[in-house]
Amino acid sequence: MAEAARGQSAPVATEIARERIARAFAQAALHYDAHAALQREVAQALCALLPENTPQTLLDLGCGTGYCAALLRQRYPQATLLALDLALPMLQRVAASPLGAQDVAPALLLCADAAALPLAPASLDLVCSSLTLQWCPQPGQVFSELHRVLRPGGRALLSTFGPDSLAELSAAWATVDDHRHVNQFEPIETLERAAQDSGLRLTLQRQPSVRWYANLRELSRELKGIGAHNMNATQRPGLTGRQAFQRAERAFAAGGQGARGVPVTYDLLYLSLERLP
Repeated sequence: MAEAARGQSAPVATEIARERIARAFAQAALHYDAHAALQREVAQALCALLPENTPQTLLDLGCGTGYCAALLRQRYPQATLLALDLALPMLQRVAASPLGAQDVAPALLLCADAAALPLAPASLDLVCSSLTLQWCPQPGQVFSELHRVLRPGGRALLSTFGPDSLAELSAAWATVDDHRHVNQFEPIETLERAAQDSGLRLTLQRQPSVRWYANLRELSRELKGIGAHNMNATQRPGLTGRQAFQRAERAFAAGGQGARGVPVTYDLLYLSLERLP
């Protein structure tokens, strides 16, 4: 296992972006699970794509509080499992869970950037990463790192949000001003090009999902609860005023459908990346 924890790392994203993202998820660690129903559903769907053969060493990349890591441990009880996250409080939650206990094979915890993995080349058989890629400012760096740390024939399974995610929320805020109030997600073409440039073979599945919310406050509370703050460079400076929020609330409510509330689209992408032998 010492071999897997060595090696040169790729350049990290800008320190400002890295620190903002780490701080947002660190602050959300204690209450993340209470708001993460969608994240659990996506992790389950991603793990349904896991290969039948048992890997020797695998990584949960962007492990959060450890939900996906627990599914991986259940599926591959004999494998060496690494769990990596940028936010230390998230890893502390994993350490306090059964995954950190001594009565099961504990996960080995790493606090690091997905774009600069502290792992040796060709040290992993499998990487699983659920809803982490969208928080990486440069997905090409992540793919290059995956190519570096995967053994020939190794695979990485990733889920992320596609460009149509939260379209209803974006439309509501567009009635208020010209600033970006909702995170942008990478076009599929960008991900395909990044995978090709890194030398990984990509298979992509797109699966839109719709969830309903009573009002804008409920959706905003959920996003804040999981640490999904607006990270756009063109976001509105300072706090959003009450009147602006009320205008967005009215525009959001206009899309409601009866008792179910307002539908919100999550454009889910499932990526299978293979390092060719």
